Amino acid sequence: MARSVSADHVQEWSGILDRLELNIAMAVSGGEPEPWSPPAEAGPLPEELADRAHRILDAQLESMAMLEKARNGARAHLDALSTVPDGQGSVRPLFLDVQG
Repeated sequence: MARSVSADHVQEWSGILDRLELNIAMAVSGGEPEPWSPPAEAGPLPEELADRAHRILDAQLESMAMLEKARNGARAHLDALSTVPDGQGSVRPLFLDVQG
């Protein structure tokens, strides 16, 4: 027997999912998403919003992978820069071959 879900309950969960989507967009665009914690009083996710929630989860996982890749790239660049001598204490000129 299907459980009846009120329109207010669906609307509340729609708002929760809206905020999650906004946080994903903010994070991947370089912004800082607002801190989020699960709503304590929202009750279970309405069945009619399950597909949307799964899409949001997939988007979160994709954005996490993208941000991890960007972080690793930045770390690699910083590591490479740390190997370049700063020139202080050297009596001869230092050159960096940027073309390979």
